[in-house]
Amino acid sequence: MFPTLYHFLRDTLGIEIAFLEIVNTFGLFVALAIAAAYWAMQTEFARKTGLGLFPMKKTTVIIGAPAPNIEYVTNGILAFVFGFKILYLIQNSGGGFVPQDHIFTSEGNLFFGVLFGLASIGYRYYTDKKERKNPPVEKTVNQGIADEMGNITAVALISGFLGAKIFHILETPENFSLQVVLDQLFTTGGWTFFGGLICGAGGVLWYTSKKGYALFHVLDAGVPAMMLAYGVGRFGCHFSGDGDWGIANPNPKSWLPDWAWAYKYPHNVLGKSYGGPDMELIPGCEGNYCYQLINPVYPTPLYEALMALTLFAILWFYVRKLALKPGQVLSIYLVFAGVERFLIESIREHGDSLYTLGNVIFSQAQMISLALIVSGIAIWFLASKNIIKAPAPSKQ
Repeated sequence: MFPTLYHFLRDTLGIEIAFLEIVNTFGLFVALAIAAAYWAMQTEFARKTGLGLFPMKKTTVIIGAPAPNIEYVTNGILAFVFGFKILYLIQNSGGGFVPQDHIFTSEGNLFFGVLFGLASIGYRYYTDKKERKNPPVEKTVNQGIADEMGNITAVALISGFLGAKIFHILETPENFSLQVVLDQLFTTGGWTFFGGLICGAGGVLWYTSKKGYALFHVLDAGVPAMMLAYGVGRFGCHFSGDGDWGIANPNPKSWLPDWAWAYKYPHNVLGKSYGGPDMELIPGCEGNYCYQLINPVYPTPLYEALMALTLFAILWFYVRKLALKPGQVLSIYLVFAGVERFLIESIREHGDSLYTLGNVIFSQAQMISLALIVSGIAIWFLASKNIIKAPAPSKQ
């Protein structure tokens, strides 16, 4: 396993760059997942705009006007954070220092924070003066939903982050409290995919509806991107060993290699300088991340990554190009996502993240998976009966 980019380069290429410990493997794959989703969603938005399903809107922009004050404030804050926190973590990397333990603390380099903040504000003022025109020029341009991807991504990230955290907390409802919520919000761990999916999608729908775009056309365009992001993100879970693995494999012998069937997740990110009751110290290992599981488990994140990418390929190369009614691509995605996750839950480790209803014990993911499947079937039926409708294609 590779808890950070530093460990990946060290173990695969023999290159040791201490400050790269700041880059979590899981976080790196999350960034790749966001980039992949951005590409897929923007591509599909552009395609559907060409088909007339999303309107082009005339927008007036002012060229050469002074930059708003909020730009100075935002640039200054971001540059200050980089100098204060990021450079501090880079400076102190190595020698057993674990950057992830210091991200959400007040520790930092105040001098570099102030220096970078002022330099950023000064540079923005310089470029602002160069770009100004006297008088400013008004220009009318055509913009479509694909041009909104920057704002859509920002909304999805914020709402998805909050949803992933809150749903993680709700996996153990008996521990729910305001203090737990506040403590969990500012940690680098504790994420739930379905929470991020539901709340992230909700945020995007809120934003696009305010802009006047049809709900089911937006959903149909966005679901292949969500499946792609899920597949890429699950690779991050696997390669970092974030604990989202399967149950112990009672039949560890197979024609498959150990890493694909019964894996101990050596050097996993959870074994950071300490072990849990299910972990053992790796002989001869020194430093952080020196633990592995005692009993080999099913590498379920790897299975999910491969299943999700396969389902994305079906959605992308076949389903989205069919002559379907609004909402039916969404319905297929919901059934795909629900069945995939429900199946994997049978061999996935849940810990104490379980609910009970009478004598029935189930996980949060199983409950949501069933809801997705039922919703997908219902939406397909409603769409096929023309109960679900979307605006007719516009002429361009």
